[in-house]
Amino acid sequence: MTNHLRGRPPGSSLGAACRVVAVAAGIVAMPGCRDTGPSGETGEPFRVGAAIEVGAAPHGIRFSADGDTAYVALSGDGQIAVVDLAAGTVVARWEAGDAPLDLVRVGDGWLVSRFRDSTLIKLDPHGAVVPGAVWSVGSGPSLFSPGEVRGETWITTEFADRLWVVDTESGVPVLSHATGARPYPADVMWDGSHAFVPNLDAGTVSVVDLLNMETDATVEVCPGPPGGALTPDQVTYVVACGGSDELVFVNTASFAVTGRVPGLGPRPFSVVVPGDGRFALVNNAGGSTVSVVDLESGAVVQTLEVGEQPIVVRAHPDGERVFVANEISGTLVELIPAARETAGDVAPASGEAAAGVPDAPLVPNEVVVLGMIHGGHNTSEAFSLEVVRDLVRGIAPDYWLTEIPPNRWGRAWAEYQATGSVEEPRVRRFPEYMDALFPLTSELDFQVIPTAGWTEPMSDFRAAYLDAYSRDPARAASWAEYQAAAAASAEALAAGAGDDPRWIHTDAYDEAYDIRMQVYARLFDADLGPGGWDAINASHWANIERALDRHRGEGARFLLTYGAGHKGPFLRELRRRDDIVLMEVAPFLDRLEGR
Repeated sequence: MTNHLRGRPPGSSLGAACRVVAVAAGIVAMPGCRDTGPSGETGEPFRVGAAIEVGAAPHGIRFSADGDTAYVALSGDGQIAVVDLAAGTVVARWEAGDAPLDLVRVGDGWLVSRFRDSTLIKLDPHGAVVPGAVWSVGSGPSLFSPGEVRGETWITTEFADRLWVVDTESGVPVLSHATGARPYPADVMWDGSHAFVPNLDAGTVSVVDLLNMETDATVEVCPGPPGGALTPDQVTYVVACGGSDELVFVNTASFAVTGRVPGLGPRPFSVVVPGDGRFALVNNAGGSTVSVVDLESGAVVQTLEVGEQPIVVRAHPDGERVFVANEISGTLVELIPAARETAGDVAPASGEAAAGVPDAPLVPNEVVVLGMIHGGHNTSEAFSLEVVRDLVRGIAPDYWLTEIPPNRWGRAWAEYQATGSVEEPRVRRFPEYMDALFPLTSELDFQVIPTAGWTEPMSDFRAAYLDAYSRDPARAASWAEYQAAAAASAEALAAGAGDDPRWIHTDAYDEAYDIRMQVYARLFDADLGPGGWDAINASHWANIERALDRHRGEGARFLLTYGAGHKGPFLRELRRRDDIVLMEVAPFLDRLEGR
């Protein structure tokens, strides 16, 4: 895509045929349909690499920080096998008691789950059991969650129907919450807001709000779900169905089932979604295979022979490879993306010609940042919704990056297409989207990319925390400091030009807003976690940056719309990039006034 698109007639399409893709995976095509990722035939996306004999009944797998070493829990041997992945050999064995199923880093050592005696034990950095470091967590502790968030990880107890929160510095299980019948390993969203727990006997997924320690939903999914994984964009939870040999997709905002993929191997057991999220890999524990599912097309595209009874599958830290523990074969098997270079291949250096063809020049993208006043657009004359619509027409974006969470956009767009209205509550609250973005989709040709890091549990937790803080006598002085900063910020903002978009789009406006938010961040961010000012801006920016990186060098125009208070932090990040042209808003306002 190049800048010649700026001259396209209103309503022209770059390809109407691509407006419906992968609804089963919770991915909904948007106007223009230019962000659907790789397309066409995939061939065979993975190949089988090394198979390493590790010992009896391997289960959980962890990796060293550099990815060179794997640590494998051998439930049949009562040991942890330390595997040199380059050499393909076991270089050490640590004694770990009866039926160790998994391990996770804690402090400078390891925490190991022991299935039969219902305990977690701690090992030192060299694999020796730490005396007295044993915690009973209920019957059948199984596998830890694949990641950790803010110093916490999670483990389910299969026969006690609990999800435990574990402190990853001390290794101590600190809190637990009820699940459905016979829970299997959970996956947790990037911000620690939700855990998704498959309940094998109940045929459900428990969605646990970890910030407020409540069950948000119990989703009926399928017979015998033993495992699942979140997609990297956190839009979808993909759950394996051991009783029906299928995958089921659950939206992470509505908790609705959005699709199914049948035809997996016998007793699919767990799921991993590596890399950019194009493929899900599912180990079929009733046989000897791993199914590769294309999440874009919603189809099984490959079946790999890996060994008898593949029981655990984990992604490598490089984000590309996947390793499978085969319980009966006693092996650890490597799965490698087919496109990954093989040993001895030498890739051309960045900027070098490949196969004698010079690299095409990259054309910088243009970025326009509009600070929104949300409900204020309904009453403002200077920055009305009509002004917003006219500004967007003048900017003529190719991509519109919005303050809409990715997991809520699919429902909103589907509702608008079906009825011409939107009921999705988070999207509905923004007038600039309800009365500008959606109507303009029939007039202009742009693609919406939702980028907000907001979650409802985060918002609820933040509101409750600030309310309690404001009423706590022990914190009266700090609360007064924050109120004074808020008043000073309001005074500085009022000294400008109110809701005039020219004033809003100045550095002085950002500095005035920062008076309040810098104090807010200093006082509250450590306790608010993902809802803190710096943390929420970082999560928004991570999504924005991914979109910019994905479309680097297209010569396209991006419109970024968030609440005006977020504009300053985003502009600071954008000014660090050398692959974009940051455009001022004032010239677009000049054109409106000069019409």
